[in-house]
Amino acid sequence: MAFINDAFFSKTWILALTLCVLTGCPTSSEWDQEWESIQSSLRAGDLAKAQSRLQTILPSIRKNGPKDRRYAKIIYQLGEIARLEGDDNQAESYYWEALPLIVQSLGPEHLQMADPLDKLASIYQKKGELKIALPLFKRAVAIREKTWGASDPKLLPTLKQYHVLLMLGDRHEEAVKILTRISRLD
Repeated sequence: MAFINDAFFSKTWILALTLCVLTGCPTSSEWDQEWESIQSSLRAGDLAKAQSRLQTILPSIRKNGPKDRRYAKIIYQLGEIARLEGDDNQAESYYWEALPLIVQSLGPEHLQMADPLDKLASIYQKKGELKIALPLFKRAVAIREKTWGASDPKLLPTLKQYHVLLMLGDRHEEAVKILTRISRLD
């Protein structure tokens, strides 16, 4: 009986591998290796190389549609590169493009939603558009709180930035509440 199960397993594995090869589906390790290579380029400060690699793999990932989480990761990373290069307008465009992709692939409450929201809020803060920045940042805070818990020290940088935005927006009462939370976490 064990021999039959082993033979069935072997045939199933070979069939799955053959289908993958014939349909051209990339293995996750290929993606992981490529992603790590891109991240290495970023850590080394080679933004142009990272951007070029992202642009090269984007068309193949885009074909999978918006539910592929890698699509959102690539678009967000392109936004990060644009931000690091000082091109806030291009970064803003990429972050806005990444948001619905994250919603479709991971869901509206996923922790990865907080990053582009946070970055967009920072861009609008720099532009002096606090009415746009505050709700974006408030949403980023809410997602991080839901994921990490309201008393997690990892929230400190987020809460401090939110406090600054509230003060700039003359929302002192809310700012005091956030400052109280910061004091408790610090």
